[in-house]
Amino acid sequence: PLRRVVSLVPSVTATLLELGAGDVLVGRTDYDTLPEVRSLPSVGGGIGPDLERLALLDPDLVVRFAGPSDERTGRRLAELNLAYLDVRPDQIADIFEIIEWLGHLTGRQAEAGALSRRLQAELDSVRTAVQMRSPVRAVYLMGQDPSWTAGAGTYIHELLELAGGVNVFADLAQLYGAVSPEALATRDIDVILLAPDARLDPRIAAGRRVYQLPHAIDLPGPQVAVAARTVASGLHPAVFPSDTASVASVR
Repeated sequence: PLRRVVSLVPSVTATLLELGAGDVLVGRTDYDTLPEVRSLPSVGGGIGPDLERLALLDPDLVVRFAGPSDERTGRRLAELNLAYLDVRPDQIADIFEIIEWLGHLTGRQAEAGALSRRLQAELDSVRTAVQMRSPVRAVYLMGQDPSWTAGAGTYIHELLELAGGVNVFADLAQLYGAVSPEALATRDIDVILLAPDARLDPRIAAGRRVYQLPHAIDLPGPQVAVAARTVASGLHPAVFPSDTASVASVR
């Protein structure tokens, strides 16, 4: 089992903590803000980390996000003879696969199995609670000027569908992409779900319910069930009245 891990992916950091394997973590990113890891040295960003600082931590394994936005880090880790694991949780199924990998690599297979079963049961509970409700047409927006949204085949798209929604931008040409104010104004949208730091033009919000979601939505890891319940509360507040997402301050 691994003894020294540097996590460049906050959801992986959270998963290791859930598995009771936080003691193997020796490094984090600036975006890992959980109290349990704040005392660990940071290597900067998850994409383009400070590799000199990272190498000094002498990790058994580096866990990094796999994607075209940071191909250099993988090459440099190989040149430094540092083992690394690429992860890319694009979909809900990927979360469970990563939990299984991390459980195996840290010798906590039993804990990984228990965590996966608990999360699956909680997701099934959300799915069952909304399955007899009429689907709600919704969009999830990130940033502003222009806003970005999620298309089909993404973690966000799957959360929307599981929580009793219809992703109105399922026809997006890519996984994530910009959408114009005109497209937002003319699409048939019942609910607008905003990323934690997103803002929205009041003209687009007119006549629609708008909810600001917490940071759990941004971490495709062990908080997936919390994220699903929060999305469901925005789409079907009568079903989840105690979990209602906060009404956004539109500005």
